[in-house]
Amino acid sequence: MDIADSLYGFFGTSDPATLLLDLLVAVVLAVSIVYLALELYRIYGEYTGKEAPAPEAPPPMEVMKAPAPEAPKAAVPAIDVVKGSLSESMMTLTQKYRLESLTVASQDGLVIASTGKVPDQDAAVYSGLFQELYKVKHEPYYYVESKEVSLYSVEGGAQNVIGVAHKKGALAPDEVKAIREDTRKVIDRFAAGGRK
Repeated sequence: MDIADSLYGFFGTSDPATLLLDLLVAVVLAVSIVYLALELYRIYGEYTGKEAPAPEAPPPMEVMKAPAPEAPKAAVPAIDVVKGSLSESMMTLTQKYRLESLTVASQDGLVIASTGKVPDQDAAVYSGLFQELYKVKHEPYYYVESKEVSLYSVEGGAQNVIGVAHKKGALAPDEVKAIREDTRKVIDRFAAGGRK
């Protein structure tokens, strides 16, 4: 048996022209498959090689951190936060506690007032996170270090509300007490439609 007979058995033809054409098609197909495999390998390496594998989600207790004792901070300034309008009062709260932004939301994630750029997102995401953390450990304040956000609850008006304060670093214990009280004053003032 010679090569032509074995190729005939493989390609089903003994005509040299057809045989060469079949060989050419087979080589092009093989090269294309190798190129596709190398390209897929390159793309896979590009998207997975630069990123570290995703860490496992930490349990909720690792997400929340109690305020760490830091160097003594200046006392909370004695500024009255209740102003003529809700937006003015929110800006005063933000400035008094040196916050990047502050969102006050209902427990079901609806924005009541905010000084942030994405209040709907803050209200929805962080009120849900507060509820989850509260199920694990009943505290009125949580600091989520990975997001640099402080979450606190306030009993004000006819319902409990959640404060979402963006600030680098946790609030000191005296700041937590003061911001909760100031937020309660603002909510009490404006929750009932503006009556004093």
